[in-house]
Amino acid sequence: MTGGGQVRRTTGGGTDTPYALAAYSHRHLLRLSPAAGDHPAAEELEADVRSWATGRGLSAPGDDGLAHRRIGRLVGRCMPGAPVAVARLTARYLAWVFHFDDTVAEHADRLAVHRASDPPGILLSGRLPAGAPACAHLTSLVSVHEAVVAAGGTALLPLLADGLRRYVENCARETPWRATGTPPTLAEYLAQRVHTSGGHPMYLHLLAPGMPGGRDPQTGPQTGPQTGPPNAPLTAPLTGLAELAFLIGGLANDLLGHAAEQRRGDPVNAVTVLAHEYGLPVPEAYRAVVVLHAGHQHRFDAACAGLLADATLPAAQRRFVHAVMGWVAGSAAAVEPYWHQLLATEPTQGTG
Repeated sequence: MTGGGQVRRTTGGGTDTPYALAAYSHRHLLRLSPAAGDHPAAEELEADVRSWATGRGLSAPGDDGLAHRRIGRLVGRCMPGAPVAVARLTARYLAWVFHFDDTVAEHADRLAVHRASDPPGILLSGRLPAGAPACAHLTSLVSVHEAVVAAGGTALLPLLADGLRRYVENCARETPWRATGTPPTLAEYLAQRVHTSGGHPMYLHLLAPGMPGGRDPQTGPQTGPQTGPPNAPLTAPLTGLAELAFLIGGLANDLLGHAAEQRRGDPVNAVTVLAHEYGLPVPEAYRAVVVLHAGHQHRFDAACAGLLADATLPAAQRRFVHAVMGWVAGSAAAVEPYWHQLLATEPTQGTG
């Protein structure tokens, strides 16, 4: 790699092998986010999202591309108290994002074709533009749009579409870095990692009763569209908190995904970025990203504490803060598939 050179790969249990470093970060992530409780309907969520993905053409029977991620389990950990319908819809849309990330986002030609059909516009309108290919990714977005509308979330669609737009645009910004093999600056990388982490499906939590911009659960029904008086809206400090949560998740994925990305020569990873910017050997850069992740986690914890200490914070906004806290606590489950894949592929490389 540029800057820090190639990672030192030792034999046996050396501390600088990619797998020993992954074990180090895995322990760090578990310390910061101990295993969270599951949603009572976790198994139902898992079965539903696999069935939905297969039915929409995003996953073939027996295909372990999405199955190994256990998206229903992940959403169950991130949203343990959410209504089943909200968690189910979140899992489906998150499956879409993960599949797009795996099969399109890092391939410049495929990404260009999909961008031409305006995926955010499809999510917002529920319609394919004239001439758009009827591919699984685009038609699945129509399905997500319809489900959000059926859940009474029409007003939420612009926020979701904006999240998808930022995700797709920032994925496209990575193309020249991959084409040249040159990492971006750290500032550039952190700014785009907020969005390429694919965390914006978390905003579907706003469909739950009593959330900002929704309806008061004391006067509205507990399921379906809410009819009570509107709650306080989502504010800039709350969206900033959500984006910090997305960055924390992205950095965690960088840590456990680094070994595979290094094998592919992919320069778009926080470890490679730090090695390049500061001229660090990769093992030192890796440990620096562990510290960077912890720093953002502590910043997030302080921001949550500050918001919750404000006695004037409306109840709906307080619920959202707790929801984002739950998302961060549960999202440690998102990196587990990377860890188990490392154990399966390189069981003797010092993974602990």
